[in-house]
Amino acid sequence: MRRCAQPTLLHFHAMENVNVAELVERLGSDEDAVRKMAVFKLQGNIGDPSFADLFIAEGGLTRLRYLTLHASGNTLAYSLTSFARLLEVDKGWECVDEELVERVSSL
Repeated sequence: MRRCAQPTLLHFHAMENVNVAELVERLGSDEDAVRKMAVFKLQGNIGDPSFADLFIAEGGLTRLRYLTLHASGNTLAYSLTSFARLLEVDKGWECVDEELVERVSSL
């Protein structure tokens, strides 16, 4: 898996009452239902620049990129929405590469 994350820090995003570290952990779960719920919750929060900074600091960008490349169905849809909202706040561009562009353009 390609790494595009920053140093890991434990943060709690008070505005949305979201434990960012736990959310990032759930994105890497072995259970599809857990990943799906985590990325669903992510899409509603990632458009906040302060949340996005915490998410990236926790290593979430690598996990979001992985889901965008490998997920299907609703998990993929939520991943794409989350990634798009992250890019809208001008964050996460370091993970946009040829592989990601090819995946998105093939859908």
